[in-house]
Amino acid sequence: MQDSRRLSIIIVNYRSEQYLEKCIASIYNWSNPEFFEIIVINNDPATDLEEIQSKYRDIRLYNVKKNLGFGAGCNLGAKKATGEFFLFLNPDTQFLDDYVGKILDKFVKSREKIGIIGPGLVTDEGKTQQWCAGKTITLWQIVKNNLGIIENKKIWESQEDICTDWVSGAALAIKKEAFEKIGGFDEKFFMYFEDDDLCRRARKAGYEVLYWPKEAILHSGGKSYGNVFPQKVQFYKSLAYYIKKKAKNL
Repeated sequence: MQDSRRLSIIIVNYRSEQYLEKCIASIYNWSNPEFFEIIVINNDPATDLEEIQSKYRDIRLYNVKKNLGFGAGCNLGAKKATGEFFLFLNPDTQFLDDYVGKILDKFVKSREKIGIIGPGLVTDEGKTQQWCAGKTITLWQIVKNNLGIIENKKIWESQEDICTDWVSGAALAIKKEAFEKIGGFDEKFFMYFEDDDLCRRARKAGYEVLYWPKEAILHSGGKSYGNVFPQKVQFYKSLAYYIKKKAKNL
């Protein structure tokens, strides 16, 4: 029943249809469909995902005629969502257990101020993914990272729940009320740092961000770009905008 579907899983696809099917299959394999809905925003105008739609008829698929970017795609999905909680999920992720049931239970049992929860992310090799959670970026932190002094490593390698500044948008769960209160993702971030910015604004609004390392999701990572150059361009463009926005306390 639609009313019992408390979690809206929102997936933005771009050139990742071969991973998307594995992602959706893992959700259905592990979780009870009475408690979730899947919304796919297809940012890839070159494919309509008809084959996946025919195989998983319950998913709600929205084909977009251009690549809106990650944040804008997520916002569109959120507008279509009916759940009490949103889970923004990359198409190159896979559930390793009943994450739907566990994340709903985690929100219920967590203190009221917890607005965002991010799981541990593991690579295809079974290792903890770097940069899946951490402290908000600063220019000084960038300098230290380039020198090999990576303070965030203590966070993403934590074995216990820890409140942090941000968690990765690859698998970011947020209360609907918190998402709407802060206005969703800033669509000026086409790719990168939109998760850090979302978490920063949530904390500014009084919510806490929880990194949940004991619960893991597989994240293959970086499957939508074959050429690393466009990724680097987007990374530094978003970084510049983030630093500027943060300096203005927006």
